[in-house]
Amino acid sequence: MNHSHDKPINVLIVDQPFDADGNETPFGRRWGGERFTLTPEHLAALQAGKTIAVDVMSEYAVFLKLGEGV
Repeated sequence: MNHSHDKPINVLIVDQPFDADGNETPFGRRWGGERFTLTPEHLAALQAGKTIAVDVMSEYAVFLKLGEGV
């Protein structure tokens, strides 16, 4: 359960991408989305402590990093 004082959920594991073109999603209503595929090289870089930078819609940057203890 996500209470109003909790940090918003911004990372989920889903079975497959969902249509975010103005639809209600697990994050609320969203108007766009992109799908990215990580390669074995990306995974190795993450495991080596690197950060993956992703360009989203030529407008936003997203940074992926492995969590603690992974």
